[in-house]
Amino acid sequence: MRKIHLELVDKSEWSSLHTLMFFSLAVGFFMWGVVSSIAPLIYSSIKNIYFLMTPVYGLIAGDLALPFLSDKELGRKTSFFMTMGLYSFGTILIIATDLLANLNGSSLASMPYILLLGIGVFIGFFGVEGEVPIMLSYMAEMMPLKYREQILILAPNFNNIGMMISALVGYLTSHSPTYELLSIGLVAVLGIATAVVIRLSLPESVRWLVVKGKTHEAEIEAKRLVRRVSEIKEGKVEKRVSLGFSFLFLILIGISQFLTTALMSYLIADLYFSGKTLAFIIFIANLSSSIAGFIATLIINKVKTKRFTLFSYLGGTLSMIPIILLTKDINLGMFYVLLSINMFFSEFAWSVRAIYEAVLMPSISRAFMIGLVRLAPAISSISLLAVLEYLSRNLFLYLVYALVLWAIGGGASIMWYFKGIDVNFVRLEEIYEEKIQGL
Repeated sequence: MRKIHLELVDKSEWSSLHTLMFFSLAVGFFMWGVVSSIAPLIYSSIKNIYFLMTPVYGLIAGDLALPFLSDKELGRKTSFFMTMGLYSFGTILIIATDLLANLNGSSLASMPYILLLGIGVFIGFFGVEGEVPIMLSYMAEMMPLKYREQILILAPNFNNIGMMISALVGYLTSHSPTYELLSIGLVAVLGIATAVVIRLSLPESVRWLVVKGKTHEAEIEAKRLVRRVSEIKEGKVEKRVSLGFSFLFLILIGISQFLTTALMSYLIADLYFSGKTLAFIIFIANLSSSIAGFIATLIINKVKTKRFTLFSYLGGTLSMIPIILLTKDINLGMFYVLLSINMFFSEFAWSVRAIYEAVLMPSISRAFMIGLVRLAPAISSISLLAVLEYLSRNLFLYLVYALVLWAIGGGASIMWYFKGIDVNFVRLEEIYEEKIQGL
């Protein structure tokens, strides 16, 4: 009986409840983008390179704690309200700190304001990053098989849109750090309010309920979700891959994509540019990523995931070469064009991550396992502290460093192409056959 519930979810035709679920996830990823952009955009007012690492510590804590609670006790829906509460409080603290500093005629870089600001950024990131593995799990577990890969790309793309809007706000208000922070804070508050309203009507994940043995609740939610079903030609796994091999692959492409995105969309702006140019580079990077996300959504069901992975990471690696060559005679116009191309591949690479992280993990611990995978890129970013101070004095070496990181993902994509699997239209329970018995 429990297996029937899951088949209904997979074969369901798109309904109004699916639309509600999608908008709920889109708003969550939008908030991830808004909160993620706060630290880089106000960096010019802080000028403390360690401040840029504050989000990483929130990211690490979020990846470990909240997905674990979601898997074990809370489920997906309840977890969303916990995560929203955290990034709501973090956003309010950031805005309040800025207002307090201005009332006292103090700089945000001075104590205790930089400490309060850091706490706000940490809590905000703890909430939004902790929500990401849960949202990826929810999409993989609840979206119809016909649309699963598309939604796993399209919903996270609102992260780029959130970053892009925040960067545009930063560009328009760069003359005043206070207006900049308050404006971004207002965007965040509106996003949070929208998320709360939408998420009240969400169904709980049927797969999570099944794994927890809550068969009756799973049946109720499945009936709520599924109005009509349609047959779909399911994909098949032609060979088995171990969880350990999948984990290694996800860690390598995660480190590659996460660090290169940070280097090319945020840190390069913070370290080598200032004022409106800084915000505009972040805007261009995320505009390009947003467009690429929509393109990836359109093509993902037409190309095998292994080929898409190879194209994304090798393309990103090769796109770094002309950017490096440009450093001898930097031209901002040409830099924007080349950066846009690089960010296209970066978004394709993120799309690959979102799909594989969500579907390669077993249902019993999906959110926590995704969090563990995402922990590796987060920890590796701490190592940037050891090199950023030196690289900030040499743009050429900075870009070569980014090229090497892209090449790590390129190598992993080649490895997966020959040893990995395609997951287009493959049911979650088919990926690790031994897990079916637990259902």
